[in-house]
Amino acid sequence: MSRIDRSKSRSAGGKGFYIALALCLAAVGAIGYFTLIRPANVTIDDPTPPTRQTERNDAQWTAPVLQPEPIEVPAVEEEPAPEPEDLLPQVVSPLDGTTVTVFSTTELMYDETMADWRTHNGLDIQAAEGDAVKTAASGMVVSIKNDELMGTTVVIEHAGGYTTQYSCLQAEPPVTEGQQVAAGDIIGLVGSTAAAESSMGPHLHFSVAKDGVIIDPSEYIG
Repeated sequence: MSRIDRSKSRSAGGKGFYIALALCLAAVGAIGYFTLIRPANVTIDDPTPPTRQTERNDAQWTAPVLQPEPIEVPAVEEEPAPEPEDLLPQVVSPLDGTTVTVFSTTELMYDETMADWRTHNGLDIQAAEGDAVKTAASGMVVSIKNDELMGTTVVIEHAGGYTTQYSCLQAEPPVTEGQQVAAGDIIGLVGSTAAAESSMGPHLHFSVAKDGVIIDPSEYIG
């Protein structure tokens, strides 16, 4: 090959190199251009692992405090306390008659039959022979006896520790021991069987005890 031909060959190869280099640079520039103008999707890694994040949130969460709703309590009307007399059962007078001897345990009274001065543990109510004697309150007949001094006597036990005694009755009263009676039931008839009060004639000797202690009958029957 001649010198002229080798010179042309080198000249043509050198031009081809520069053309290829120019195309490479153009491609790199294009890629850089599109890279700059396109928005980048940036992903930021969470430095806290998901499990630890959950634990931290649980530690910071506080359960709400529930306030109980007020409860309205209906007003209860207080009933007035019963008077002492309301606690007693129904009480009636055992006999309609005239009281001739009153109750007295502190002052001595003259007894015409015994001709001496003594206390008196009941009421003497004068009435006609055979008048009905009623029980003063409901209760149970606990004793029927013929007392040497007070004659035919009926004893009735009532609620509250009370007992009532009816003496100087006619023999064989119309009740029996253990019988339940109501206030006003007839438990005997006026007689003259009390030897210790024979001078008074037909009458009822009526006495009352509370828990075994003699009390004024007028306080019991009002």
